[in-house]
Amino acid sequence: MRIFISHATKNREIVLRFAEFLENASSDIIVFCSSEDGSIKVGENFIETIFNELNNSDLFVPVISKEYYESKFCMIELGVAYSYLYNQYNKKGEDYIFPFALYPMQKGQALSGTPMANIQTGDLSDKKDIHSFLEYLSADKGVDIGAGVNRKLHSFIFDLDQILLEDQNIIEIAKINAYFDDSIEFKCREDIVNTSIAEKMIVVNYNMNPYERTGIKYPNFISIVLKYVDKLDVCRYLDFNNQAELHFEVINFTNSLKRIFVEFKYSDSNIILETFEFPVGYGENKLSVPLDEMRSKALSNISEICFVIHPDDVVEEEGMFKVGAVEIN
Repeated sequence: MRIFISHATKNREIVLRFAEFLENASSDIIVFCSSEDGSIKVGENFIETIFNELNNSDLFVPVISKEYYESKFCMIELGVAYSYLYNQYNKKGEDYIFPFALYPMQKGQALSGTPMANIQTGDLSDKKDIHSFLEYLSADKGVDIGAGVNRKLHSFIFDLDQILLEDQNIIEIAKINAYFDDSIEFKCREDIVNTSIAEKMIVVNYNMNPYERTGIKYPNFISIVLKYVDKLDVCRYLDFNNQAELHFEVINFTNSLKRIFVEFKYSDSNIILETFEFPVGYGENKLSVPLDEMRSKALSNISEICFVIHPDDVVEEEGMFKVGAVEIN
């Protein structure tokens, strides 16, 4: 049983661990992975080698990630594999493509919008999905799965989670927006607050009174929101370290702030799980939230992390501050 694993170069370490797990699960399995040392010899035609491997492989397993979709070569490889292997296997009623989504890519979105959208996709971090794949190899392909596979699978998932968590950029995977109490009068939302990204920091410019009026109502709050469409599973960090914390920096060089609040929200309804209050001084403020204080099932379903200020939290009506270095460890 020869398995071709298609992947983005940035996911090389994870894919090599997956290839190692499959080959350790059965002596019947041989994995071709272009990232593996020696898989493509010096001087060989890369494209020709890929086509030859596709022709000689029994299964095509793309590991779908954000980086996979960003790679033109990966997308070409996926399309070529689909058309190239279709005639070889589909007419015989055999399956030949088994995609796995790589966190934070979700199974439901992995092949959405492609001709392969109806193909069942697994989650590379899900033991049940990998077990199902191994059961298929055993029942339908006659692959002899060796002893101790559960222990090997547990070890692979443990290593995978560690790699994913180390590489996860809390700001990069979020959709960043700014909100405020819009019951006040304003001509343009950016007159009240606007954000930009500079040197991996969120730069926030706010103005409680942009039109310099007297006796006006300030917005009750201004919130900088890191939104996680696919939800952020913070519990995974606590699985490895029960003292894990959310660390972040607030840079207050204009001395605009006295205080900032951090809100954690969960579920599609954005329910507030917990709110933390921090005094802010001039310059750099390195702050942290102990995650264990919020330990609950909701922590595996975080939808938003919000940095919030109110009129009483600012020194002046107009100001600027930065939020960044957001990480969990």
